[in-house]
Amino acid sequence: MGEMGTPVNTDDSSAELTPSTTAEWEQDTENTPVYAVVSAVAEAEGVDHVDLPPLYNVIDPEALNALFTSDSGGVSTVEFEYAGYAVVVRGEGTVEVCPVNV
Repeated sequence: MGEMGTPVNTDDSSAELTPSTTAEWEQDTENTPVYAVVSAVAEAEGVDHVDLPPLYNVIDPEALNALFTSDSGGVSTVEFEYAGYAVVVRGEGTVEVCPVNV
């Protein structure tokens, strides 16, 4: 039983080394995928969202919102890097950001 506990503790430690910040977005509201991305990165960075570089330098914000809010079914996941963070936007309404290990 001791051997089974060790990997669990190791996994917990590695999760603490790369913390992630999450945010949620909702279809047909002002809380869009773009808003959730900027909010999550600002929270992770500990800054106001206006202090972040423009998101449009990395990805087209209108296209990102359209991918997830269209009635065509869209995509299930989009991943990209923004302001030093790996960003994962999921179709079920979540955004997760993790610092990029350099």
